[in-house]
Amino acid sequence: MSRPEVRSKPCAYCGRPFSDRKRWSGRDQWDQVLYCSRGCRSKAAAQRRSA
Repeated sequence: MSRPEVRSKPCAYCGRPFSDRKRWSGRDQWDQVLYCSRGCRSKAAAQRRSA
């Protein structure tokens, strides 16, 4: 029995790849997730505010 393929995409801020989580898949939120962590999300927001 093989494991299902795990989706991944790069973080919009740092570019590091991150994988889908059960919480995002269950709620069909994977397409809306942009950042790998809260830190990247807050740094991206700070960068948008200062620009």
